[in-house]
Amino acid sequence: MSDRQSNRFDCVRVEPGEIHKQGYLTKLGGAHDGKQGNWKRRYMVLKDDLFYYEDETHFEKGRDPKGIIRLDSFFCIKKDGENPDNEFTIFAVPKPLICHADTKEELNSWVKTIARFGR
Repeated sequence: MSDRQSNRFDCVRVEPGEIHKQGYLTKLGGAHDGKQGNWKRRYMVLKDDLFYYEDETHFEKGRDPKGIIRLDSFFCIKKDGENPDNEFTIFAVPKPLICHADTKEELNSWVKTIARFGR
């Protein structure tokens, strides 16, 4: 199987409000050129959209998320090449979200889950 084919995923039917994946990722905030932005570790929850919280405790206590990435129209790709930072980007409206996973396994799990989440 070629690299191009291995990046394709089937869409699955999802139930509204169901949690499909959750865990910590480090996201780029502020300017998105990698130089002026700041990296923040956030607790991510993938439901109907991708919600991010200050930490897991804020999510468990039902606090409002720090941000929401709408997944009405999006695509998700891993950084090309060696990718030692386990980086991927979700291109969504109004802006992209650049994230780092802690491990290659987490990177692949997040990208696969998000990519299969098409509505």
